[in-house]
Amino acid sequence: MASFGVKPNLVTFTSLLSACCHAGLVEEGVHLFEIMEVQFGLRPGLRHYGCIVHLLGKAGYVRDAYEFVKRMPVEPDLVLWRSLLSSCKVHGDVDLGEEVGKIVVHLHPEMMELSEDYVALSNIYASAERWKEVETVRKVMKVKGVVNKPGSSLVQGISNHIPLG
Repeated sequence: MASFGVKPNLVTFTSLLSACCHAGLVEEGVHLFEIMEVQFGLRPGLRHYGCIVHLLGKAGYVRDAYEFVKRMPVEPDLVLWRSLLSSCKVHGDVDLGEEVGKIVVHLHPEMMELSEDYVALSNIYASAERWKEVETVRKVMKVKGVVNKPGSSLVQGISNHIPLG
């Protein structure tokens, strides 16, 4: 782009960071994030921070992703926290997953009827065979009236409801 005299904008950087995430290019993604403001005078937004959290988490750097979130000058949203929670589950970081899971389920009290966050936390405990904590999460769900809804599947354009839970 620079060779054509075109200055990148925030959308350009969102696309580049997303591409780095999908390709697993951690160093390149972090470098692009760093030069956004320094070289191009563009202040990163929540989407850019989210891309970096997803990039680090997907690559297994879940602790680095968490530290990055703690240093963010913008308030992390539920999507960002859920991304980190998912990375904790995928990479088996139960302790951090527990911490992030508790943040997620308390972040938006008005969304407490949604089961996804509780189920994610419960699944993290289950993957570590921490059955007492699994039971505790399930009891909290019951007390709060949170219902674990069965999943659905879409196969070759034909929608079939398949109870999973």
